[in-house]
Amino acid sequence: MGTVVLLIVLFPVWFGAIMVVVTYTLAHVVFPGGGSRGPEDTLAGRIAGGAASLVLEWGASIWVILAFPYRFMHNDGVALPLKKGQIPVAILPGHSENALTMFFMERRLARKLRVPVRAFSPRRYYGGLERMAKEFRADILQWMKQMDTEQVDLVGHSQGGLLSRYLVEMGGMKNYVRSVVTIGTPHQGSALSVLLPGRNARQMRRGSFFLEKLNQGTPAKGVRILGICSTHDNLVLPWHCALSPRGDNYIMQYRGHLSLILSTDVVRLIAKELSG
Repeated sequence: MGTVVLLIVLFPVWFGAIMVVVTYTLAHVVFPGGGSRGPEDTLAGRIAGGAASLVLEWGASIWVILAFPYRFMHNDGVALPLKKGQIPVAILPGHSENALTMFFMERRLARKLRVPVRAFSPRRYYGGLERMAKEFRADILQWMKQMDTEQVDLVGHSQGGLLSRYLVEMGGMKNYVRSVVTIGTPHQGSALSVLLPGRNARQMRRGSFFLEKLNQGTPAKGVRILGICSTHDNLVLPWHCALSPRGDNYIMQYRGHLSLILSTDVVRLIAKELSG
């Protein structure tokens, strides 16, 4: 009985470890996407970077698992005063993520940009992406109305990046959005989507009708788009499926899929893009 209780209590720790080992094995053995090496890369540096990536992803996995039950927790974000000319930031989480998952990114972005930043939770984890986008649109527009602002910047992790693009390209929000930043987003799908639950996961499979329609559609004029991805992404497989077909891309190393949302380097890149 004591062993069972211990396993339940430590579930985020051991399940996170298993998930990281399995997904990194798949990423580097079954679905290798190639790497990006500079002239200063050394074997020792790659080994150290890879080890650090595993540990960071394990920690991020534990955090995401712990945050999972709190989808219904109310979040007002960081309610800083909105000065003239400033643009607030809305953060859309990924599959099985919520506002609490994005807590650290939300706070760090607010400190960097000094504008209101709010992470939104989905009303359901496993619905169709079109319906989820419609619900996020209503929530974001209501938030904008409360602040009396006509524009917002969108930051989306993983699935949230697809929803952000959908909102500006097909969801009727292009006139309300200045910039979109996607982080570890499966723009071309992911081989691991077949293992995830929900219609939204099926829509993130490589070659899905949703992705083909989104990627072959017309880019939203006047909306800046930046894609941030990592050669060590262990959930978007192969990793280059996270390269955005719109705008510019910034390719990182030694960051797993979930550890991207806890990375201060990612926050710095987003802040630089949105303050420019």
